[in-house]
Amino acid sequence: MLRSVHRRRRRDSEGFALPLAVAGALLLLLSSSSLQMLALHHRTQLARQQQRLQIEDTLASAAHQQVARLAGQGACLLGVNQTRWPEAAAGCALSAEALATLQQGQVGAETYRVAAYRPLGGEPQATGAELELQLSGSHRWRAGYRLSLAPAGPAGLQVIAMQELGLRGVGA
Repeated sequence: MLRSVHRRRRRDSEGFALPLAVAGALLLLLSSSSLQMLALHHRTQLARQQQRLQIEDTLASAAHQQVARLAGQGACLLGVNQTRWPEAAAGCALSAEALATLQQGQVGAETYRVAAYRPLGGEPQATGAELELQLSGSHRWRAGYRLSLAPAGPAGLQVIAMQELGLRGVGA
């Protein structure tokens, strides 16, 4: 009788190891899949962040280039709203070609355009201005910058500082 009880217990426990091993394997498979999904998600976020930083850097370089152009040959336009640049350009002896170069440019492989330029504090003696640049091509991101202006004698205004206002999203 003792032998039959011992055999019965053995038969009951014989089928226990395989389901336990399968359940453990499934648990390991699910956890490794979850970890892999988290790693891929993190990698995607890092790639997006890197792309955004590159766009910000490109637009900042474009802003520095644009401010240098405005401070140089376009100094007479610093106190004028962009919508009135063609009229003002004629008054300060800027050719149509020179005006076109003030409204767009290229940084590396990216081209940009001046999306908006608004003097602050009243024309023509503005104390500041807002400059908005937009990348052309596939990205079409915009960024804003605030310029601090100061009188520069009879020549008009000069740029004394530039502050980033940040990305303004994808332009239309």
